[in-house]
Amino acid sequence: EKFEAELCQAANEQLVVEMVYDGDKSKGCDARNIDVHIVARGKNGLYMRGYQNKGCAKKNDRPSMRTFRFDKIKSVELVEGSFSAISLEKKAEGWDGCLGSNCFIDEMLCQ
Repeated sequence: EKFEAELCQAANEQLVVEMVYDGDKSKGCDARNIDVHIVARGKNGLYMRGYQNKGCAKKNDRPSMRTFRFDKIKSVELVEGSFSAISLEKKAEGWDGCLGSNCFIDEMLCQ
């Protein structure tokens, strides 16, 4: 799928990506900076989970863990930077493929 190679490289090598997600441009948002932790196959396609350091968010613009659907990713670019200490801590915690009680991930592709 589109962006799988770049996002898996970022996850495997702990690289930062600059990403534009669905609706970001129409909201006047800057691109998001994401530390990519996991690329996974789910019930409705591919997903990326990582620590968002900056960029658009529904409720706030503070750094936090986020999950993104591949079909809503508009662009991805590897940028200079490395994972922050908090991002590394979050990655070490792992992920069970669930958001709350919604468990939708079938297979982790890279991390």
